[in-house]
Amino acid sequence: MLSDRLKAVVNRVDHLGSVSVNELSEQFGVAVETIRRDLRVLEEAGYLRRTHGGASSLLDNDEVLAFGSRQSENADAKIRMAERAIPLIREGDRIFLDPSSSCWYLARALPDIPLTVMTNSVRIVFDLVQKSNVEVIGIGGRYYEKYGAFLGSITVSNILDFHADVCFHSCAGFLPESGAWDSNALNVGVKKAMLRASNTHALLCDTSKVGRGGFMLINEMNSIHCRVDEKGIHGALKRSS
Repeated sequence: MLSDRLKAVVNRVDHLGSVSVNELSEQFGVAVETIRRDLRVLEEAGYLRRTHGGASSLLDNDEVLAFGSRQSENADAKIRMAERAIPLIREGDRIFLDPSSSCWYLARALPDIPLTVMTNSVRIVFDLVQKSNVEVIGIGGRYYEKYGAFLGSITVSNILDFHADVCFHSCAGFLPESGAWDSNALNVGVKKAMLRASNTHALLCDTSKVGRGGFMLINEMNSIHCRVDEKGIHGALKRSS
């Protein structure tokens, strides 16, 4: 039978989809090594999956944290992060926005200037259609109500039919030694396709995600052109001019 702490660890991982060892250590007031031992026990018992720097949930993709919950998490930081990212966008740009809550905040902050925004997020489309100078291209596929987005192989194929100047995407966790991570294979497929179909890209990653790992690597550290958090811009977009 699991102890109260181990049950709480499983609940935390299932709620967030993924969580770092450091976060669990701080939350439960125990040493990092204690958490690592806990995660080994829980993985061997079949409750979760250990990842580089933390753990991820074994729940189906439709059972992990929904967009509505992610939208309210660290909202102030995401609003400030969106404001920091605006100077990266030029009039006339063609940009990808992934279906993350971070990109949703960026979409809401976009000025009403000539832009082309390509996204698989229904929520982002609904917010952008109110901006008359922004051309919105919705990328279809199989619709997932929980995420308010089109995901899967059809969506990935459709993304690769386009080309963007800049891709803005988020992640579940960021580890400086390895890069940007996620715990949802459907989202990872979409993000990687958007990265491939863009000249350059910016990772939207508020500081609460730093030190948190995940199940799948989106982008290696040496391939991340630019990272934006609520404090500022780190790195630079690789524009041709």
